[in-house]
Amino acid sequence: MLISDIDERTTGWFSCDACAGKNGSGPDSTYWMRTGRSSPSMDGSSAEFFLGGSTPYANALWSQSLVTDGPTIRNMRHFINDLYFYYTNANAAQGLEFNISQYIDSVGYIYGMQCNIRSGAGPHWDISVPKDYSKPLTLGNMHWQNTGIYCKPPTYKWNHVTIEFERTSDNKVKFISVTLNGVKNYINVTVKARIAPSDWKGLKTHYQMNGNYQQENYHTWVDRYTVTYW
Repeated sequence: MLISDIDERTTGWFSCDACAGKNGSGPDSTYWMRTGRSSPSMDGSSAEFFLGGSTPYANALWSQSLVTDGPTIRNMRHFINDLYFYYTNANAAQGLEFNISQYIDSVGYIYGMQCNIRSGAGPHWDISVPKDYSKPLTLGNMHWQNTGIYCKPPTYKWNHVTIEFERTSDNKVKFISVTLNGVKNYINVTVKARIAPSDWKGLKTHYQMNGNYQQENYHTWVDRYTVTYW
């Protein structure tokens, strides 16, 4: 099933700044989103996102609920997150996150990746994995794991990212591959799923902007945002 033009949705967006930070309690930021932007755009209608403020390393995320039917969610096994993004200030962006989350039967399958642009280890892709297996694998028990895959998207052009995930037969999260501007790299890392509230049920996607040490203002645009599942 293909869900297309997520960036053109004018309603149903959840957004936050504090919840986008560490342990879901990060600093406040200044942020907003506008749909229907004609330029820059690939199909005549992109979504524009802004992040700023005065607190270093503040973030903001925007989320859309895609599917809420329980049996449909329970049968989903394979996912592709595909979109184009455009930005103009690589120094201001600490990182950009691209996420799909599947919640069913008190379990959270978090298929999250981050293009860590300004990392001290050099620009690379991170995957969202449990941090401490000796503790309950709650949604807050996570950290970013460096894949070693280079991620330095150029500015002033449309960057195309395609990320493939799987819920395995033993109900784990598998990161299959990431493709940036036509260059495909396989990840092939499998991790345990996490504990989620029993009343959480749905397939969601989110896009997140992360601020740098100076919290410089910056804008990004997203277009042709699709999620495919089967």
